[in-house]
Amino acid sequence: MQIRRFIDSHTEGEPTRVLLGDNNAPFSTTLPDILARWTQRGRLVIPPEMLALAANPRAADATVCALVCAPSNIHSACGVLFWNATGPLGMCGHATIGLARTLAWAGYDLPHVATFETRVGEVRVQSLPDGSIGFTNVASYVHARDVEVVLEQGGVVRGDIAWGGNWFFIVRHDGRGATGKSGRSMRSHADELAYANSIAQGVASAKLRGGLENDGVIDHVALIFQASRGDAHARNFVLCPNGTFDRSPCGTGTSALLASLATRCELAPSEEWRQESAIGSLFRASYATVEGQPRFIPGSNPAALHVIPRIEGRAFIVADGRIVVDQGDPSRRGGWIEEA
Repeated sequence: MQIRRFIDSHTEGEPTRVLLGDNNAPFSTTLPDILARWTQRGRLVIPPEMLALAANPRAADATVCALVCAPSNIHSACGVLFWNATGPLGMCGHATIGLARTLAWAGYDLPHVATFETRVGEVRVQSLPDGSIGFTNVASYVHARDVEVVLEQGGVVRGDIAWGGNWFFIVRHDGRGATGKSGRSMRSHADELAYANSIAQGVASAKLRGGLENDGVIDHVALIFQASRGDAHARNFVLCPNGTFDRSPCGTGTSALLASLATRCELAPSEEWRQESAIGSLFRASYATVEGQPRFIPGSNPAALHVIPRIEGRAFIVADGRIVVDQGDPSRRGGWIEEA
């Protein structure tokens, strides 16, 4: 598979690079076929030349690539595989919004509600009258609540392990609900990045895992703070697997937080939650309970409650171009490899 076309966008500040075939067409291969081709010994491995498209010097550190594939069924608009410079992602909320904006800008006549196939399930996307884009995510839930993690530099943090299309360790400092923590505002990006990295190291050292999805790998940390803008309920700082932080409010992270709020009875179904990002941008969010699911009883197993998140945000096109591969470029397959 040779990548030739790209269209770059950002969703509330977080970049997405949509990868297309010639003439803005999806690749003819379906997502299941790509996953089968790129899976080695039971593990999905993105080829180095593909990872390089989401990394310096070809892209900003925070970039997520979205490879557009042929749909595997007649009900879907397309398939999509997400990755960053480190490796594959399960779902990616900001990139889903960016993909919908990109396809519309490129001339695709998407249905009123379009279905995108991802490696963790189908998501439904809709353009809204105010110009924003909403998507309905995969079912999200809390795997374990109030899990303690010991930090290498000393101290203990407590958080929820939750699924929102990726696995998150959620630590709340917003002072809301029955968390037992006093609220605080977000500090500098450098301070919170160091703090989130220390938590990620603690999670890895403790060998904590989530549920069956994505092999239970907890590869994101979400810190929740008091909001800095008056129209938001809370602010987050999300550490991504490649060591960068999410400039958007993070769609999968917000989905995981909605599941946590639901299990703590801090947010009712259909009630709006406005999530502020590390840079001050905003997602509007809410959730519905899974149809036919029994009523959740507080104090019961949090994994018994699955919610269907709904996220809304804005995306903007910033570049349209072609991929150039110079065979003499030491960075063409990622990193910097000089050949003798």
